[in-house]
Amino acid sequence: MPQIQIFLSEDAPISQELNDEKITIGRLPDNSLQVDDGSISSHHAEIVLENGQFHLHDLGSTNGTFVNDEQVTDAILKHGDEVRFGRVPAIFSAQEEAGASQPLPESAGVEVQVAQNSARPATFVSSSPVPRGAKGKDTVATALYAFAALAIVVGLAAAYFSFSLQLPS
Repeated sequence: MPQIQIFLSEDAPISQELNDEKITIGRLPDNSLQVDDGSISSHHAEIVLENGQFHLHDLGSTNGTFVNDEQVTDAILKHGDEVRFGRVPAIFSAQEEAGASQPLPESAGVEVQVAQNSARPATFVSSSPVPRGAKGKDTVATALYAFAALAIVVGLAAAYFSFSLQLPS
């Protein structure tokens, strides 16, 4: 069934099936589809089924009616059209087009080849905070490790000699 889906909030869109010949959209409760938003006029627009097509008519609204970002007074709606009533976005879906799937395009004449080698694009920039494999040795770190190892050896030797030189009592 063709429908208009209105997005007042991202969490809960309002869907209205277009099963009547005329659907009115506006802020007042006497509309078929009441939309409570300050940018919507009291009687903003109507969608009318004429000759098997859905026609959108702006009813002289203050903030306008738009189809695919173009302001309109009258438009024929097609499946997937992005409609906007004032500041309120909506999408029109047609049943016959929404349910139909399209076949994949033919791939005649396309030959697939496996790459023999690959290279990083010339414009590639790494965003990793960790540098990739340092090329040289860090002499300061090596000297610190050597000094720490020497300090441990000297400390152990001092402890050994101090215990071995103690006089028995």
